[in-house]
Amino acid sequence: MREGFFHGKKKWFFALIYFSDVLAYLFSAVASTLLTRLDYTMPFYQRFFLFGLVIIILAYSSYGLYKDKRNLFDDNDFMGILYSNAMALFVLAVFIVMFDPRDTALWIAMTLTLTLTIPVTTTGRMILSKIIALFREHGYDVRNTIIFGDADSELIDKLKDEHLGYHLTAVTKDKNVLKKHLKHADVVFLKMESVDESMLELMINNDHIQWKIISSILNLVIDPVAMDEFKDYPIINVSHREDSRGYLRVKRLMDIVLSGAAIVILSPLLITIAIAVKLGSPGRVFYKHERLGKNLKPFMLYKFRSMRKNDDFLKNKEYNNEVKGIFKMKDDPRITPVGKFIRRTCVDELGQLINIFKGDMSIVGPRPHLRTELPAFKGWRMARFKVKPGLTGLWQVNGRHELNFDKAMLYDVYYVKHMSLLMDLKIIIKTIPAILMTKGWY
Repeated sequence: MREGFFHGKKKWFFALIYFSDVLAYLFSAVASTLLTRLDYTMPFYQRFFLFGLVIIILAYSSYGLYKDKRNLFDDNDFMGILYSNAMALFVLAVFIVMFDPRDTALWIAMTLTLTLTIPVTTTGRMILSKIIALFREHGYDVRNTIIFGDADSELIDKLKDEHLGYHLTAVTKDKNVLKKHLKHADVVFLKMESVDESMLELMINNDHIQWKIISSILNLVIDPVAMDEFKDYPIINVSHREDSRGYLRVKRLMDIVLSGAAIVILSPLLITIAIAVKLGSPGRVFYKHERLGKNLKPFMLYKFRSMRKNDDFLKNKEYNNEVKGIFKMKDDPRITPVGKFIRRTCVDELGQLINIFKGDMSIVGPRPHLRTELPAFKGWRMARFKVKPGLTGLWQVNGRHELNFDKAMLYDVYYVKHMSLLMDLKIIIKTIPAILMTKGWY
């Protein structure tokens, strides 16, 4: 572990992030003014775009894009950039309406600037993430970490990811061992349900350490928790969705329109995939197999074939499953070269547009599963079958196959209890960056 440039509060690195965001905005502003032939040299326009820069920085800050976090750039950061630019667009639109609503060129330049800022900022932050990952691999920006309590293997495995910059120095339940390592510790994960008097004293007397309390009850909460209090007693609010038949009607209409439009617009791509699958290996273009839908109703699911002809895991018991409850393998020998590509890009799933148009599935929802996997869905997990399965869903954009089975099921059940058009839209938008950033793919 090395100190220096990235040690402590990483002031230099955050200055670099600010600078990259400023450059991204200014580049987009200059490009948009050139494209719209707006006279950027005029003082009013200069002040306007500088005001826009301030709004962008404030918006990025409000969405947590300048927080000191260990995770590298991901789809949540992309969504933050998207929301921030939408917020800035609204604020600047109000500004234009107040001062000069008839300036068409300014309207176009402002919209184009914020549209360009999204990909430029995203690219810059992805590059910076690669840089920080490289530094962490070489021992910079690494934090000595302790786990105190009943640590599980999943937490330990995640902390061993060198790109996150944690150096696990101790895993213990003994407070004497904990005290021994505190002097050189930066982060302590407390895997416990309550904090007693002696632990509270340790936390107060070691305020140079970042303490992270992990409670099993928080596994019930998927989205950011809503903290509240009752008579000065801290509590966590978990809300539930009210039934809405109107939402389901609008959702079905959206499924028909979007899937129908996608089939027409993507028809050249679909034909190309079909030809590639056919030329890649003998067999049918589509793989059809029974899946369980809403209320366990069976239906035939369509996917572009990615495996060798007649090679199904149901007929190949010698293949080892690597995920509890559902069949998944990282290096599946049955997949063809073309199949690896279409799985990596998820275009093999586009065959399910047919299922969505027919009404067997929805664009957003829990993934459809095999009848043979049903024994794994015991107790509360059965709630995921109350809605139609989807092409994409909450757990797909929050980890895909890197999540364990129960965590994925919690995401599905959370979606069933909180689904809304706004959540559906958010999941659809997050799907593309989740695919591009290969979150847990195999």
